[in-house]
Amino acid sequence: MITVFGATGTTGAPLVDRLLEKGGKTRAVTSDPSKLEKLKAKGCEAVLANFTDPAALERACAGADRIYLVTPAHLDMRRWKANAIAAAKAAGVRHVVLATGLGASPKAGLTFGKWHSETQELLKESGLDWTFIQPTYFMQNLLWQADSIARDGVYYDDLGGPVAWIDARDIADVAAEALTCAGHVGKGYGLTGPEALTGEDIAAVLSEVTGRSITSAPLAPEDAKAAMVANRMQDEVAAAMVELASIAPKGYLGSIETTVSDVLGRPALRLREFVAENRDAFVQ
Repeated sequence: MITVFGATGTTGAPLVDRLLEKGGKTRAVTSDPSKLEKLKAKGCEAVLANFTDPAALERACAGADRIYLVTPAHLDMRRWKANAIAAAKAAGVRHVVLATGLGASPKAGLTFGKWHSETQELLKESGLDWTFIQPTYFMQNLLWQADSIARDGVYYDDLGGPVAWIDARDIADVAAEALTCAGHVGKGYGLTGPEALTGEDIAAVLSEVTGRSITSAPLAPEDAKAAMVANRMQDEVAAAMVELASIAPKGYLGSIETTVSDVLGRPALRLREFVAENRDAFVQ
């Protein structure tokens, strides 16, 4: 049995699909009761658990020997993951595949890198087998701007430098391999897409695929933060997001990792493929 936390999230949802395709017993965990029936319709076991409820977390882990652990970006995410790791150990789980972020390490200088590193070190100290999934920015995040791109023909670039965007489905596929195949214990997998793209590059891809003229315009850090807070992100988390974005102009988010092809034996998905599949979202 494999338990997937965040089973309706950006990486958790495609991971559940992939595990079911592989034919394994899968338990999908959500904190939203309204999503249980949709999960069950996929053919997996679906359970309700909140990261603040240790007993529910332990029930979610019961009988599983492997789990995938991811939480939303939140001030409490370190405590939530600590609760899930403790529950996994109590339930007899053997292997935890933990989603953190690219660059997470004890030497990290950025807030998110430090937060993720704390959880990575906690998992190492737990005695459980571990694999770290450390992705960069998700292509799916571009859908947050789909309405304004469709309306205004503008991609608002809050990064200001090249970023090796990754499709969340590639993250899910690597996680599925780590959960179902040997050879991944004790590995930290930095995950990126196959190309580093600037805001102008993204606008060019959007223009080519949609047949419209899409331009790129810079989005100031204070405006980016205000937009995230307006969408109910905590102020401190939004500040950490802006801090992360600030290293893009220096080229620190543009390095390309070959992990996807190394692990999966196929190339990582390109932005053009992602935009083509979601073309309607950018033209309505």
